[in-house]
Amino acid sequence: MEYEQLLKVLKTYMTDENLKSIDHFYQVALKVYEGMTRKTGEPYINHSIRVAKILADLKMNTTTIGCALIHETITLDKMTYDEVKEEFDDNIANILNSISKLSHLKRTFHFKNDTDKYRRIVVGLSENPITLFIKLADRLDNLRTIQVHDKEHIMEICNETEKIFIPIAHRLGIKSMKSELEDLCLRNMDPEGYNEVLEKINKDRSELEASLYKMRDELIELLKEHNIKFDITYRVKSVRGIYNKLKIGKKWNDIYDLLGLRLLLNTPEECYLVVGIIHSKYRPIPKRFKDFIANPKNNMYQSLHTTVFGVDGNKFEIQLRTHEMDEIAEHGVASHWSYKEKTDGSKQTALEAKLQEFRTLIEVNDLEGNTDFFKNFNTNLDKEDIYIFTPKGDIIELPLGSTPIDFAYKIHSEVGNSTIGALVNGKLVPLDYELADGDIVDLKTQKGKTPSKSWLKFVKTQNAKSRIRSYFYKKEKDKALITGKELIIEEFKKRNLKESEVLKPEIINQVLDELKEQSLDDIYVGVGTLKYTQNLIVNKFEDIYRPKKDDTIEKLLNNTNLIKNTDKGKIIIAGYGDILTSLAKCCNPILGDEIVGYISKGNGVVIHRKNCKNIDLNNERIIEAEWNDKIMDKYITVITVYISSSNDNLANILTLANKFDVNITSINNKGKHDYDEIYDITIKVKDKDTLNRFMLELENMSFISKVER
Repeated sequence: MEYEQLLKVLKTYMTDENLKSIDHFYQVALKVYEGMTRKTGEPYINHSIRVAKILADLKMNTTTIGCALIHETITLDKMTYDEVKEEFDDNIANILNSISKLSHLKRTFHFKNDTDKYRRIVVGLSENPITLFIKLADRLDNLRTIQVHDKEHIMEICNETEKIFIPIAHRLGIKSMKSELEDLCLRNMDPEGYNEVLEKINKDRSELEASLYKMRDELIELLKEHNIKFDITYRVKSVRGIYNKLKIGKKWNDIYDLLGLRLLLNTPEECYLVVGIIHSKYRPIPKRFKDFIANPKNNMYQSLHTTVFGVDGNKFEIQLRTHEMDEIAEHGVASHWSYKEKTDGSKQTALEAKLQEFRTLIEVNDLEGNTDFFKNFNTNLDKEDIYIFTPKGDIIELPLGSTPIDFAYKIHSEVGNSTIGALVNGKLVPLDYELADGDIVDLKTQKGKTPSKSWLKFVKTQNAKSRIRSYFYKKEKDKALITGKELIIEEFKKRNLKESEVLKPEIINQVLDELKEQSLDDIYVGVGTLKYTQNLIVNKFEDIYRPKKDDTIEKLLNNTNLIKNTDKGKIIIAGYGDILTSLAKCCNPILGDEIVGYISKGNGVVIHRKNCKNIDLNNERIIEAEWNDKIMDKYITVITVYISSSNDNLANILTLANKFDVNITSINNKGKHDYDEIYDITIKVKDKDTLNRFMLELENMSFISKVER
């Protein structure tokens, strides 16, 4: 009986030859589903026939109806890909294989975690739009009979339908399917709310529809009188639409768009003209006129909305827009999800592009004649991701250009490390083989096998690269640790140092703090990788274990045995002039700068400018210092000069330097900033006062925009 009903619909638009093809699919379906029943208790084949009928009501083609009849053949392991190919052809086998992949998808990917990604995978696996049509029809029939399942399962299916499949149906323009899916989800998720709205609509439906038709006819006559070309559509608001408004607190009487009409016109000017004509005949409801043409929504939606009191005293919402505006609203950037991702409509995502191509083929009714198009579709589309399957049907998402090694490391690092080979779609391939969308990969591993550094030359994913590098880093680190430890212990023996006495926690911690390392093993690795020498490390341990006397520190901190002699040295330290000093290269202090001294170990006192960023003035090793003005000398410092492009600039700077008795020792071009060339100029100058006057004269030169020290 189910099949007879399907044939009755098909006979309205198919030829006898088409029907003969359909019967071939049906005979295969009878064998495939023989003896199988669904949870409802009915024969399994009835579900497939109903899926086919849903698509027949949309006047889908022979291939679509035929595949619907046997759509779960591969999924249920009743036929293999090759068997389907032999019975029918490549195209049929590919469609059923895609459906099978989608059926396995939920086992390994939970849509709640990332709905956009899940939706992208669903569309990505559908090389032919027929796959999506059948999947949508399958979901629709399942929702019609879902009451036999428990509440938790029902809620999960409805949530998935709302987040994944309804947006796809909307984007494909299959409005009847989209509306019923929405209503069925609502009916199953909130049956009480659904029935309440349905009861109110059904109570007045015949009257509402009669009023809607009368209003439509009156508008048609009105626009014809003014010789305006137009298209018109109309509808009674869906249960879901009304439910949503009531849910946010609106009263039944406040729903102004229960009855709706849409007028499509040629120009924006006509939209404004027609809304004026309508208002001249029907009284508009105050504050219900919205101009989204002059003020488009963020998603580029444009339209005029007005609500008027029309025939029989009913309120009618009327939308007026151009055909182009309607195209954008229905197919373009205002699609169910794309407008959330971007607001300027400047670039389609791969997902949108693919669905737009599918929709175009639907609208021109050219599915049968596009086999070659579908074969090349995924290569023509600029895809960023591919979806690869394990032999069990689990799905792995990878970037385009990935290899079996990328696939292996996506599963687990140990799988990647021990991979020795791969079968792709049953055929042995090299490990640098580039995977394609929908490939089934069977990895061959061997316990104790290790990765190869050569893999880094061809793997695509960062995950695989980092896991391979991590393996070799750990391997080399372990080797370096052993080598470093041996070198340090050997050096201890040369100096007659006992390992057990030197390597005590308190000594180790001091060395770790000084080297800014985390553990003794890190020090061993540092020696093994030549970051440190064993002499340097052992010196540090020995200095703490049996410290040498530091005469400089002792003299400065205790102020004993010092001879006050300010005739010696450029710097006076704590009132004394016979202390070994050096000028810090980080800040290049010169005579006249405020300075301080930093007591170093074994190298005397390092002199810094007081405002040097490398100095903590609260450090206990900071000591007072001042310039000895009895010793005349020149000091090195660096200035940065910004020069606009013109001739002989550097020659002019050299001339000025000579005037101020400033010696230029080097000039280093640092590149450009805006329109200026930047130079670091190293100079010798006798004091800060001379330096300041020299820098001021430089800034006054017309070709110099800025001078910094």
